[in-house]
Amino acid sequence: MYSNTFLKSSSVALCFTLAACGGSSSEDVIEKIEEVIEEKDTNPVQGQIFGPHSTGSVSAPEFVYFDLETQSVVEITGDAADNNVWDIAFKRSGVYLNQHAENTVKSYSTGHNSDFFDSEGTAINDSFINTSAELELPAYLAVTTADAPSDEAMYVADVTSNIIEGFYNYNSTTHVISPADEHYFIVNSDDAFSKFRVTDITTQGRYIGSITFATGYQGASDSAFGSEQTLTVDTALACTADVTAVYVDFDTNQEVTAADEWDIMLPCNTTEKAAEFAIHIAEDAQAFQDFDNNYTEISPTAVAYYGFQQDEYSVKAFDATPWYQYGLNGGHLLWSQFDIYLIKTSTATYKFQMTSYYNEEGTSGHISFRADELTELAGVAE
Repeated sequence: MYSNTFLKSSSVALCFTLAACGGSSSEDVIEKIEEVIEEKDTNPVQGQIFGPHSTGSVSAPEFVYFDLETQSVVEITGDAADNNVWDIAFKRSGVYLNQHAENTVKSYSTGHNSDFFDSEGTAINDSFINTSAELELPAYLAVTTADAPSDEAMYVADVTSNIIEGFYNYNSTTHVISPADEHYFIVNSDDAFSKFRVTDITTQGRYIGSITFATGYQGASDSAFGSEQTLTVDTALACTADVTAVYVDFDTNQEVTAADEWDIMLPCNTTEKAAEFAIHIAEDAQAFQDFDNNYTEISPTAVAYYGFQQDEYSVKAFDATPWYQYGLNGGHLLWSQFDIYLIKTSTATYKFQMTSYYNEEGTSGHISFRADELTELAGVAE
């Protein structure tokens, strides 16, 4: 922050400079001094680094929630999804944006330091390794409202999706629904794996009257998926009386009840007595989309590397423009690109820059960053 002492020193220096140039009246000197003082008072003080904030360990990660308006950490005791105070959160290397109905937060990458990648999109090691938070500060301070996109659609929010999406096609012209039988899904449930696709759908109004699956099963003692079997479920018949969902077990390849072991379920529409256009997996199960039909087996020892997701999962806005690169020097470090993001909340727009993933001892998972409200004027450093 610029103190009065700094301003006085600057003013004195300016006086000597003007005097040395000659021809300047005392009024000119005073005017120049006033311009310097006005610039320092008008431009916002920015660039403070917040952190490092610990986000736990690999085995026990923790969230840190941050309110951009008050520039402070928010302590949350309940469900964070029900809290509209925080704007941005961190867990290990992940960055999350609040999606509360009263505070839907979105981000935009300015593409700063995009030249840290070559024409093929490969990271240039030296560019990442040879920069620093200090060297990147001037560029951060220079970002103003003039850098904000005019198209609001360029701001991206975190999106919550259902992992079993894309099992049907919808023609918006003819309003005809057809199965996306080329789209495979693989479910991990109770140490067994099921691979399925939807091969036929009949509709009842706007709902599913019946659905046909082609399934392959890989039990705990199996080394690959078994041969594909067919299963047709009459959801219009099943969704009767007080039935709220239809359950399917791929091990036995049959329709079952909620009390049985099951792999997927289709919620019933109680009014139409048919199934909704949705498929869910159990709370303790995971799945991923194998739309290119790449897998004939799943290795139980490599489950963590297939990209399995829970029934509902979040696609983070920051995933599309990652703030870091990994292992550039042959080690296991994360290196910040120092990209500058614009974060739009329900009340204001902020600029944001990740500066470090480590504390002074070099321990990972300790997040540091800059965050300031976006203004018309460039900022000045503290």
